[in-house]
Amino acid sequence: MEFTHKGKTLTAVHPFFGPSNSKTLQNVIKQEMYSEPTFPELISFVHNYYGKQGAGAAEINEIMSTKYFVGFTGVLFLPRRKEICFIERPVFNRLSVVDVETLETRSALNMVRDRVSLDNPETGSVPWDKIAGNPIFIAVGGGEEGAEKLAELASKHPDKKAHIFVPEIKNFSSPQARIPLLYSYDKGRSLTISLNGSGCSVNSYSVGLARTPQASPQRA
Repeated sequence: MEFTHKGKTLTAVHPFFGPSNSKTLQNVIKQEMYSEPTFPELISFVHNYYGKQGAGAAEINEIMSTKYFVGFTGVLFLPRRKEICFIERPVFNRLSVVDVETLETRSALNMVRDRVSLDNPETGSVPWDKIAGNPIFIAVGGGEEGAEKLAELASKHPDKKAHIFVPEIKNFSSPQARIPLLYSYDKGRSLTISLNGSGCSVNSYSVGLARTPQASPQRA
Protein backbone atom coordinates (compact mmCIF):
# COMPACT_ATOMS: atom_id res chain seq x y z
CA MET A 1 0.00 0.00 0.00
CA GLU A 2 1.88 3.04 -1.27
CA PHE A 3 1.49 6.56 0.06
CA THR A 4 3.29 9.90 -0.12
CA HIS A 5 5.08 11.41 2.84
CA LYS A 6 7.10 14.63 2.58
CA GLY A 7 7.64 14.19 -1.13
CA LYS A 8 8.66 10.52 -0.95
CA THR A 9 6.69 7.41 -1.80
CA LEU A 10 6.62 4.92 1.05
CA THR A 11 5.22 1.39 1.09
CA ALA A 12 3.21 -0.03 3.99
CA VAL A 13 2.61 -3.78 4.18
CA HIS A 14 -0.76 -5.46 4.58
CA PRO A 15 -2.16 -7.21 6.62
CA PHE A 16 -1.50 -4.74 9.41
CA PHE A 17 0.16 -5.66 12.69
CA GLY A 18 -2.03 -6.02 15.77
CA PRO A 19 -3.82 -5.98 18.02
CA SER A 20 -1.07 -5.91 20.62
CA ASN A 21 0.82 -3.51 22.85
CA SER A 22 3.24 -1.03 21.30
CA LYS A 23 6.42 -2.83 22.41
CA THR A 24 5.28 -6.11 20.86
CA LEU A 25 4.21 -4.36 17.66
CA GLN A 26 7.59 -2.64 17.40
CA ASN A 27 9.46 -5.91 17.97
CA VAL A 28 7.43 -7.91 15.47
CA ILE A 29 7.68 -5.20 12.80
CA LYS A 30 11.46 -5.16 13.18
CA GLN A 31 11.71 -8.96 13.24
CA GLU A 32 9.99 -9.08 9.86
CA MET A 33 12.60 -6.60 8.59
CA TYR A 34 10.30 -3.61 8.29
CA SER A 35 10.48 -0.17 9.89
CA GLU A 36 7.96 1.02 12.44
CA PRO A 37 6.19 4.24 11.33
CA THR A 38 6.63 7.51 13.16
CA PHE A 39 3.40 9.33 13.98
CA PRO A 40 3.80 11.77 11.04
CA GLU A 41 4.33 8.79 8.70
CA LEU A 42 1.24 7.10 10.16
CA ILE A 43 -0.78 10.28 9.55
CA SER A 44 0.28 10.31 5.88
CA PHE A 45 -0.62 6.63 5.52
CA VAL A 46 -4.09 6.91 7.07
CA HIS A 47 -4.74 10.16 5.21
CA ASN A 48 -4.08 8.43 1.89
CA TYR A 49 -6.56 5.60 2.46
CA TYR A 50 -9.18 6.71 4.98
CA GLY A 51 -12.70 6.67 3.53
CA LYS A 52 -11.66 5.05 0.26
CA GLN A 53 -12.60 1.74 -1.34
CA GLY A 54 -10.67 -1.53 -1.12
CA ALA A 55 -9.96 -4.17 1.49
CA GLY A 56 -7.05 -2.32 3.06
CA ALA A 57 -8.93 0.97 3.24
CA ALA A 58 -11.98 -0.74 4.74
CA GLU A 59 -9.78 -2.29 7.43
CA ILE A 60 -8.27 1.11 8.22
CA ASN A 61 -11.76 2.55 8.68
CA GLU A 62 -12.70 -0.37 10.93
CA ILE A 63 -9.60 -0.06 13.12
CA MET A 64 -10.03 3.70 13.38
CA SER A 65 -13.62 3.38 14.57
CA THR A 66 -13.20 0.40 16.94
CA LYS A 67 -9.55 0.35 18.11
CA TYR A 68 -6.67 2.71 17.24
CA PHE A 69 -3.38 3.09 15.40
CA VAL A 70 -0.10 3.95 17.08
CA GLY A 71 2.78 5.82 15.49
CA PHE A 72 6.20 5.38 17.05
CA THR A 73 6.88 8.90 18.24
CA GLY A 74 7.71 9.49 21.89
CA VAL A 75 5.82 12.27 23.68
CA LEU A 76 7.85 13.75 26.53
CA PHE A 77 6.03 16.05 28.96
CA LEU A 78 8.27 18.51 30.80
CA PRO A 79 6.11 20.03 33.56
CA ARG A 80 8.65 22.61 34.76
CA ARG A 81 8.90 24.09 31.26
CA LYS A 82 5.21 23.52 30.45
CA GLU A 83 6.46 21.95 27.24
CA ILE A 84 5.92 18.82 25.17
CA CYS A 85 8.76 17.29 23.15
CA PHE A 86 8.28 14.88 20.24
CA ILE A 87 11.09 12.36 19.78
CA GLU A 88 10.95 9.65 17.12
CA ARG A 89 11.04 5.91 17.77
CA PRO A 90 10.96 5.58 21.57
CA VAL A 91 11.95 2.47 23.47
CA PHE A 92 9.71 0.62 25.90
CA ASN A 93 10.58 -0.78 29.31
CA ARG A 94 9.89 -4.29 30.61
CA LEU A 95 6.30 -3.28 31.42
CA SER A 96 5.78 -2.26 27.76
CA VAL A 97 5.50 1.38 28.81
CA VAL A 98 7.31 4.23 27.02
CA ASP A 99 10.66 4.68 28.77
CA VAL A 100 10.91 8.23 30.11
CA GLU A 101 14.63 8.14 30.94
CA THR A 102 15.55 7.32 27.34
CA LEU A 103 13.46 10.22 26.05
CA GLU A 104 15.05 12.56 28.60
CA THR A 105 18.51 11.47 27.44
CA ARG A 106 17.61 12.03 23.81
CA SER A 107 16.17 15.42 24.68
CA ALA A 108 19.45 16.38 26.35
CA LEU A 109 21.27 15.26 23.18
CA ASN A 110 19.12 17.57 21.03
CA MET A 111 17.29 14.67 19.39
CA VAL A 112 13.89 16.37 19.73
CA ARG A 113 11.96 16.64 16.47
CA ASP A 114 9.50 19.28 17.66
CA ARG A 115 8.68 21.17 20.84
CA VAL A 116 5.44 22.92 21.74
CA SER A 117 4.61 25.15 24.68
CA LEU A 118 1.39 24.45 26.55
CA ASP A 119 0.86 28.10 27.48
CA ASN A 120 -1.44 29.00 24.59
CA PRO A 121 -2.40 26.25 22.07
CA GLU A 122 -6.06 25.34 21.81
CA THR A 123 -6.69 21.71 22.74
CA GLY A 124 -9.83 19.63 23.06
CA SER A 125 -12.22 19.74 20.09
CA VAL A 126 -10.96 21.86 17.21
CA PRO A 127 -12.94 22.51 13.97
CA TRP A 128 -11.26 21.01 10.93
CA ASP A 129 -10.56 24.39 9.31
CA LYS A 130 -8.57 25.59 12.35
CA ILE A 131 -6.35 22.55 12.67
CA ALA A 132 -3.68 23.45 10.09
CA GLY A 133 -2.71 26.61 11.99
CA ASN A 134 -2.75 25.09 15.48
CA PRO A 135 0.78 24.75 16.99
CA ILE A 136 0.11 21.45 18.74
CA PHE A 137 -1.34 19.81 15.61
CA ILE A 138 1.66 21.10 13.65
CA ALA A 139 4.05 19.64 16.22
CA VAL A 140 2.39 16.23 16.51
CA GLY A 141 2.04 16.06 12.72
CA GLY A 142 5.71 16.76 12.13
CA GLY A 143 5.12 20.08 10.39
CA GLU A 144 2.53 22.01 8.41
CA GLU A 145 2.03 19.18 5.92
CA GLY A 146 1.06 16.77 8.69
CA ALA A 147 -1.32 19.31 10.25
CA GLU A 148 -2.97 19.87 6.87
CA LYS A 149 -3.45 16.13 6.45
CA LEU A 150 -5.00 15.93 9.92
CA ALA A 151 -7.35 18.75 8.91
CA GLU A 152 -8.41 16.85 5.78
CA LEU A 153 -8.91 13.67 7.80
CA ALA A 154 -11.07 15.57 10.29
CA SER A 155 -13.16 17.03 7.44
CA LYS A 156 -14.04 13.48 6.31
CA HIS A 157 -15.65 12.70 9.69
CA PRO A 158 -19.34 13.54 10.31
CA ASP A 159 -18.54 16.05 13.08
CA LYS A 160 -15.83 17.72 10.92
CA LYS A 161 -13.51 18.29 13.85
CA ALA A 162 -10.57 16.72 15.62
CA HIS A 163 -10.26 16.16 19.32
CA ILE A 164 -6.72 16.28 20.65
CA PHE A 165 -6.44 14.94 24.17
CA VAL A 166 -3.52 16.37 26.16
CA PRO A 167 -3.08 15.38 29.82
CA GLU A 168 -3.05 18.21 32.35
CA ILE A 169 0.65 18.89 32.67
CA LYS A 170 0.05 20.58 36.03
CA ASN A 171 -0.77 17.14 37.41
CA PHE A 172 2.77 15.91 36.65
CA SER A 173 5.48 16.45 39.24
CA SER A 174 8.21 14.96 37.04
CA PRO A 175 8.78 14.30 33.30
CA GLN A 176 6.34 11.81 31.81
CA ALA A 177 6.49 9.75 28.60
CA ARG A 178 3.64 8.78 26.30
CA ILE A 179 2.96 7.58 22.74
CA PRO A 180 0.32 9.14 20.46
CA LEU A 181 -2.82 7.30 19.35
CA LEU A 182 -4.91 7.97 16.23
CA TYR A 183 -8.54 6.90 15.98
CA SER A 184 -12.11 7.93 15.18
CA TYR A 185 -14.12 8.63 18.32
CA ASP A 186 -17.73 7.50 18.80
CA LYS A 187 -17.72 4.90 16.00
CA GLY A 188 -16.27 7.29 13.45
CA ARG A 189 -17.90 10.61 14.30
CA SER A 190 -14.75 12.68 14.93
CA LEU A 191 -11.02 12.32 14.47
CA THR A 192 -9.09 11.91 17.72
CA ILE A 193 -5.42 12.22 18.60
CA SER A 194 -4.55 11.19 22.13
CA LEU A 195 -1.20 12.15 23.63
CA ASN A 196 -1.85 9.91 26.61
CA GLY A 197 -0.99 6.42 25.37
CA SER A 198 1.27 4.53 27.76
CA GLY A 199 2.16 1.88 25.20
CA CYS A 200 0.89 -1.09 27.19
CA SER A 201 -2.66 -1.33 25.79
CA VAL A 202 -3.23 -4.49 23.75
CA ASN A 203 -5.73 -2.77 21.42
CA SER A 204 -3.05 -1.11 19.28
CA TYR A 205 -2.49 -1.60 15.55
CA SER A 206 0.30 -0.37 13.33
CA VAL A 207 1.89 -0.92 9.93
CA GLY A 208 5.32 -2.02 8.80
CA LEU A 209 7.14 0.13 6.26
CA ALA A 210 9.27 -1.49 3.59
CA ARG A 211 12.86 -0.36 4.07
CA THR A 212 13.72 -0.14 0.35
CA PRO A 213 11.72 -0.19 -2.92
CA GLN A 214 13.33 -3.57 -3.67
CA ALA A 215 12.04 -5.13 -0.45
CA SER A 216 8.80 -6.56 -1.82
CA PRO A 217 6.60 -7.17 1.27
CA GLN A 218 5.58 -10.81 1.71
CA ARG A 219 2.53 -9.69 3.74
CA ALA A 220 1.06 -7.62 0.88
